[in-house]
Amino acid sequence: MKALTAMIFLSTGFFAVAQNASTISTVPFAVGLQAHTGFVILHSQDIRPIGQSYPRGIALETIWHYNTLNAYRQCLCFPRLGISATYWDYDNPQVLGQGANVLFFVEPVFGMPHRFTFSFRAGTGLAYANNPYDSITNPDNYSYSTRISFALTLAAGINYRLNDRWLLRLSANYNHISNGGMNEPNKGINYPTASLGVDYYINTENGFNKYPPADWKQNHAALNRWYITVAGTAKQLTGTTELQRYPVWSISGRYARQVSRINALSLGLEYLDDGAHHEQIVRKGRSVDHRKIGFLIGNEFLPGRFIFSQQLGVYLYDPYHHNTALYQRYALEMKITERFIAGIGLKAHGHVADFLDFRLGVRF
Repeated sequence: MKALTAMIFLSTGFFAVAQNASTISTVPFAVGLQAHTGFVILHSQDIRPIGQSYPRGIALETIWHYNTLNAYRQCLCFPRLGISATYWDYDNPQVLGQGANVLFFVEPVFGMPHRFTFSFRAGTGLAYANNPYDSITNPDNYSYSTRISFALTLAAGINYRLNDRWLLRLSANYNHISNGGMNEPNKGINYPTASLGVDYYINTENGFNKYPPADWKQNHAALNRWYITVAGTAKQLTGTTELQRYPVWSISGRYARQVSRINALSLGLEYLDDGAHHEQIVRKGRSVDHRKIGFLIGNEFLPGRFIFSQQLGVYLYDPYHHNTALYQRYALEMKITERFIAGIGLKAHGHVADFLDFRLGVRF
């Protein structure tokens, strides 16, 4: 059910970015092919049995590259939106096996119409891996315990345009898969890769022209924004393979100040109620509070209708002390309207994901 919800959100987000249905056919459309090679980060003693693994992947992509004045003025760039499907060999068939993922991505491209351009990519979607943890047949795989997980990627790339049709791409990528705490064990797989690829533009109508930029500070009221967000999910008990899941929900408020066309800085407070921690406390016969309050500071990327946020948090109130005092929050949200947002978020402690949640918010 959660995977279906994520797919619905991603599909809705993609089509909402287009100005209207009639413009989709005129947007430059491309197909791409990329080859990846990298390594797995051994971020926990629990995953030492996998040793040094060097994943390899091959990706096929469909890309819509927006070239309108409105798209350009969102970021002084020409953003690309697309879907990437990748086959992965994790270089450890006995433990990690093989996998595949399908991601929706947003990628602002800067420097066009020059031949050399650079870009940044953020993507999220679903991952399949064929050799999950099993206490009998695969007890060493603490990285993932479900065949279906969530996938995230961040990338930075340099591109060279050969002509109107062909584009060469060299990228550095950070990839992560995790089931978001839905099943244990769930240490996740974190694997940076380098990729080399080529894109072919099937249609290039209207090209990519330099537009005179509008002053992004003209609307001063939009420079300061307040958000109230409610998020929820369910997760298993850490360190067990029990199927029972416990509700986790949070409410947060944050203030964001836009400091450039595509960046904002943020401060926030979060109240978190983790039902799995409450169950652990009950089983241990303790009487401490399982709830937490955290303070967060972070950055937001603002590509069009999307908000990609990264926050570093510290617990101000945490009597249970189950994890370290520091944690991270990542979220990809979409502006449904000027007032309401929806998205998905990930909470992590270091390289280990705690849970993935679904979010609804209002902004002022």
